[in-house]
Amino acid sequence: MTAGDREGSSIQLTRTHRVLIGVVTAGAVVIAGIGFAGSYAAVRELAEAKGFGQFSLVFPIGID
Repeated sequence: MTAGDREGSSIQLTRTHRVLIGVVTAGAVVIAGIGFAGSYAAVRELAEAKGFGQFSLVFPIGID
């Protein structure tokens, strides 16, 4: 197959493909959210223990 043969072709996604892409994307967002929440909580607790006071609430956002 040459580059000229591929010019007019396009990938057609079926409904199943679109649903699977949506499920995988949603799953990735959920996993990322869980990871962020756990990391945020751990860093916030450490910042509180080190005496950052009220700043400990926003400190993890800069670290993560």
